[in-house]
Amino acid sequence: MNRPARTASAVAAAAILTLAACGGDDDEPAEEPAAEPAAEPAAERAEEPAAEVPVSPSALTLADQDGDGTSVTVGAVDLPADGFIAVHGDGGGSPGPVIGVSELLPAGTSSDVTITLDTPLTDTGTVFPMVHIDTNANGVYEFGTVEGADGPGTTADGDVAVGPVVITLAGGDQGAGDEGAGDAAAEPTIVISNFAFSGVTEVAVGTTVTVVNEDGSPHTWSALDGTFDSGGLGQGETFEFTFTEPGTYDYICNIHPSMTGQIVVTP
Repeated sequence: MNRPARTASAVAAAAILTLAACGGDDDEPAEEPAAEPAAEPAAERAEEPAAEVPVSPSALTLADQDGDGTSVTVGAVDLPADGFIAVHGDGGGSPGPVIGVSELLPAGTSSDVTITLDTPLTDTGTVFPMVHIDTNANGVYEFGTVEGADGPGTTADGDVAVGPVVITLAGGDQGAGDEGAGDAAAEPTIVISNFAFSGVTEVAVGTTVTVVNEDGSPHTWSALDGTFDSGGLGQGETFEFTFTEPGTYDYICNIHPSMTGQIVVTP
């Protein structure tokens, strides 16, 4: 009866050999450490582009004023970002070329801002202060010289923040000792500038009106009924016409038909 005992012993020996070959729990290999994320490429770590500079809401507080024609004062300006006030000349009832720019103004409200004009006004007239935002944030007014830079600010309603200011020159009567200069200043004139007519709109019969082209492009001053026609006027050239009949005269630039105007001649 010794055969079963030998069989049991053999089984136990085989089990011991199997455990030795496989190893126990203490011999299990350690877990691999979690891989660290790869370093982000330098290009992807670049800073985000600067946020777009806001142009709205902008607002101006304007009032007509007396002065010597060398400057314009804006009562208050509200800016959503740093910017400027650009003073535009009269382009026939709307903003014409820029004739003066303020210093850089901070975002928020600035009061009693005075802008010196590049060329003093020589007669009572209208100017158009307009908000411009420093969109490239370099502190320099570059509208018109750098594409896309320093464009107009807009109101909460989406309109350009601009308005007319009538400047009444003080001491307009120069006195009897300066009659020649007074006559020249009073001469009825129509100016062609920035592709628009501006100047006198009503004269009496017998008045001679002078037209001057200040644009770099040629223009004409031509009555629709053929009463007068300057022909092509180059930059700096003038044309005179004396009105001898009362009436309303509509006129146009034959080269640029979108340029129109009207002058009334009274008896």
